[in-house]
Amino acid sequence: MYNSKLAIVIGCLLLAVSIALACGPAFSGQLPGDRADALSFLSHEEPPAQLLDDRARTLKATPVNSFEFEVKRLAIRSKDSLKPIEGFQTIALYTAEAAGLSPEQAALVQQMRTASAGDQAFQLGAALAPSVRLYTAGAVDFRRGDMSDAAQRFEAILKLPAADQLLRATWASYMLGRIYAPMDEIDRASAAFQLTRTLAIKGAPDPLGLAVASYGEEARLHLARAAGYLKANRLPQERRKDYGREICAAVGLYAQQAAHQSASGVDSLRMVAERLLFDADALDASITDETVQRLVVAYMLTFKETLFYYTGKELHRLEPNVALGNLAFVIRSGHGFKDGPGTDLLAALTYRMGNYDLARRLADHGASPLASWVKAKLALQRGDLAAAAAFYADASKAFPPANEAQVLDPRNVKLLTAETGVLALARGEYVYALQLLYPAASTYWGDVTYIAERVLTTDELKHFVDVHVAAPTPATLESAPLTLALIDKEDSLFHQGYGVRLMEWLFHASAARLRDLLARRLVREGRYQEALAYFHSPQDTQFKDPDVRKHVSEYAQTLHEAKADWRGINRARAWYRAAVMARTSGMEMMGYEAVPDYFGFDGVYGFDEYNWGQASPGPSLVSDGERQRFAASVPKPNKRFQYRYAAVDEATRAADLLPERSQAFAAVLCHATRWMISSHDDEAVHRIYHRYLREGPYVPWATHFGRSCPQPDFDSAARLPRVLFVRHTRHFIGHHRWQVGLSLALAAVVANIVLVRIRHATTA
Repeated sequence: MYNSKLAIVIGCLLLAVSIALACGPAFSGQLPGDRADALSFLSHEEPPAQLLDDRARTLKATPVNSFEFEVKRLAIRSKDSLKPIEGFQTIALYTAEAAGLSPEQAALVQQMRTASAGDQAFQLGAALAPSVRLYTAGAVDFRRGDMSDAAQRFEAILKLPAADQLLRATWASYMLGRIYAPMDEIDRASAAFQLTRTLAIKGAPDPLGLAVASYGEEARLHLARAAGYLKANRLPQERRKDYGREICAAVGLYAQQAAHQSASGVDSLRMVAERLLFDADALDASITDETVQRLVVAYMLTFKETLFYYTGKELHRLEPNVALGNLAFVIRSGHGFKDGPGTDLLAALTYRMGNYDLARRLADHGASPLASWVKAKLALQRGDLAAAAAFYADASKAFPPANEAQVLDPRNVKLLTAETGVLALARGEYVYALQLLYPAASTYWGDVTYIAERVLTTDELKHFVDVHVAAPTPATLESAPLTLALIDKEDSLFHQGYGVRLMEWLFHASAARLRDLLARRLVREGRYQEALAYFHSPQDTQFKDPDVRKHVSEYAQTLHEAKADWRGINRARAWYRAAVMARTSGMEMMGYEAVPDYFGFDGVYGFDEYNWGQASPGPSLVSDGERQRFAASVPKPNKRFQYRYAAVDEATRAADLLPERSQAFAAVLCHATRWMISSHDDEAVHRIYHRYLREGPYVPWATHFGRSCPQPDFDSAARLPRVLFVRHTRHFIGHHRWQVGLSLALAAVVANIVLVRIRHATTA
């Protein structure tokens, strides 16, 4: 059983390295040896897109760097310029082989590749430099399986004078290692791979990244030796030390490969970690090495779900609890775990396992941001918010300078600072919380939005923006990100880590967005002139409306006219014009960034499921002051697209000033009804429509009321009172002729008497 398991791991490692080298110097178009399919399915939790909706969960979560970040820092990278070249295709090999050759010579090399034997290829290449001629002929031998002839040609290259062997020196030494390895000449193979690195470091051309690949090839030799120590599917007691030594050597080499930014090295370390963690004997035999310790702890920290190995015959299910149990056993037994660079990782893992006493002891021995972070988590477990805040501060102060190796990956640097902001908010430090979260706004924009819209007062937010958030410069606008209009062209964004990745992509211009958020909040409070300075520039393409400042100015002027004009009909015109502006440009002028309008997503439904913005402060770690502030800043009304309700309110004011029997009265209410139909507010629709039925005139389009509405005829509405007076007067006279005649005659008599008396008085 042990032999078969380890063979699977070695096969996986072979596959991981060989894929990168399938088109390498001895290109044959096939992988060397048998290819065994090995698939592992690991699911790692994405970091939350929002932290404030469940603060207890946020602050309790274990700090976890990505596995790739951790294993790339297992080894101190040697000071060289070696680089990996992985995943290259035939065209890359052709380009590498043509380097330093004339077009005629490059064509000759390709002709040699088609030869049926190495000798034939060698004869064809008489016009080439000796190293190129020997190597290409050796590659043909290797492809045909003539390993002895291939080895002789590669060795001959390394015996040439230094200047003559230069073009193919690293290629030849690397291929010698690949030839010796299957022949069980492990020492010679190791020496050949080491020589590959030495030659490349001294300046020999390495266009295929063979020097970095040689770390993985040499590591595989040690894994093969380790497999040889297994007897009858078990690791004999007398071979445990030898087995552990080979595993440790392999891990050290893979760590160097990973430190050189090799994805193959990272994958290989992952598979070694899986092999060790799911076999207690293998883990126990290897765990005394510090690098192995850090490897398995890093893997276990990022391991979230069941792992599967498929060998081509059956699917092996490997539960995380098995691995965690094995690791917990060696931790408890104290197998070689010492204070060192990996102590903080171990502290994080024991914290995750719920062993808080051991996590505290381990963290106390650490002096890194991660160790302080764990201490902060432990303080929170005790309910000591003050101590937690102090440990968060220590973690932030302990970041190494930019030119030194970092201990937290970029995502965790943001998360650590953001968690400090979460704690500050829980302690009632509202402005300070935003100050901490704002630098991570591109990741935690929902949290920044929540504090800016629902916790801080408008004046607090305005002061914060004035101090901390400068307006974007023209240079910044020129490098603005892709906008929502382009999302449809990048469907992958909707399927691969959508929540967090889209926010990183969409909200990298945090300054402009926070300033725009403030501007819209000022508009909602009627502070129009103040708002203008904070709206985005017309050149900022991440916003849909380049003319929003103009629209706000016109809206403010229209509202002034609606309140100040002495004629009722003019006030009605202005109220209706303001209503239309609020409906058509309301999102851009006064929409909430998150709940309830979702300005950040153009008001599209469905984004609340990503916890982007909050409808309540959350269940825990919320001060009474924050709850009061949240209640005081509630949208009015607290409904989706609240600005449409502002438009309806303004339209209703217009209707109040219009003659009830006018076309304008009916048309204004018709438009208000239409706006509520599009908002799916049946109650508001019925209320407005019933007012029309009670008070409005019959109009031909009433059968489509709220669906098809004409523009209000305010001029006719202004004339309607005079028209109605004349019409009513004629109607009265037509029905009361004798009474009207008698009244007029009597009035004439009275008028005549009055005139006579006036003349008499004047004469006298």
